[in-house]
Amino acid sequence: MLDRRYQVFLITSGKDMQPEREVVMQTLMAMGFFIWGLESRSALGRAYSRRQIEDCDYVLLLLGSQYGELSASGIGYMHLEYIYAVTKQKPIIVFMHGSPSERAEKLQEQDAELKKKFDDFRHQLLKEVDHVMLYHNLRDLEQFARRYMPKLIEHHPTIGWVRPQSLQVFQDEIDHLKIKLAQARIEQDHEQLDPFLSLPIVSIDELFSFEYQMHAYQTNYIKELAMTKQLTWGALLKILSTVFRQAQAETLFSTVINDYLKHQALLDAQAEMPRVHTVAQVQIHSRALRSIKQQMYRNDWITPVGRDDRQRKLWKMTNKGLLLVKDISHA
Repeated sequence: MLDRRYQVFLITSGKDMQPEREVVMQTLMAMGFFIWGLESRSALGRAYSRRQIEDCDYVLLLLGSQYGELSASGIGYMHLEYIYAVTKQKPIIVFMHGSPSERAEKLQEQDAELKKKFDDFRHQLLKEVDHVMLYHNLRDLEQFARRYMPKLIEHHPTIGWVRPQSLQVFQDEIDHLKIKLAQARIEQDHEQLDPFLSLPIVSIDELFSFEYQMHAYQTNYIKELAMTKQLTWGALLKILSTVFRQAQAETLFSTVINDYLKHQALLDAQAEMPRVHTVAQVQIHSRALRSIKQQMYRNDWITPVGRDDRQRKLWKMTNKGLLLVKDISHA
């Protein structure tokens, strides 16, 4: 059994949550967790907190009765850290005060706008986060940390940190799994690609309708938008040709299409919400991305050509695909 420890990024509104923060930190450290997080926020500290979120195993958000300090964009630093953790797909658990209006007067938001932001954020967490626990006192927090953090690890296992004396056992396990994974992938590639041949052939002029999503920002407001876009198969092939003229990892399918969509997303968002000034987290729907790969393979425009030394599947344009892109460019 490997001796693992996990890194937890702790998000709070600020100094108003100092007693709660100390209880949670002391409890988690006694359980063997590494605790990260910033109590004082600033624009300069955002880059540091993002690196910590990227490196952590889990995120714990403590919400009392305040929205916290605002960033230059009008969104709270606590809120921004939560959004970033979501985009990085970090497992999140929330310990939320069950009756925020009953906390001491000095702990309440005095500004009506901040009070509304707090209420909206609280409702957002209740709607979006699977693991939300309502506490009423410091004793609740200690018990919640001891009871629910092990359950979060069970539901969302990660590698964590392993003691040096356990590394050789861990490495042997990894080497063994790599061999099994490589064998399984070879079999999987064969099984997955054969059914694609039953797809109908499409022409470069046919339209393909697909969905993508984004975060749209307007003054003091963020909304996740689901958009529908249409492109011809020829246009999609031309977009992919900027990367796949040489053998490249399969993950670049999403990267190159998302990069293209980023340049279109602001205008698409403004058609629905005219006051939107910025968009972020632009991403094609996974189902649409899968359909594009399948169709490119079925039409013999882009095809798998093996795996690299990291066992990533490699794809490359065929001669047929290259000739089509050349014709499209000269048209």
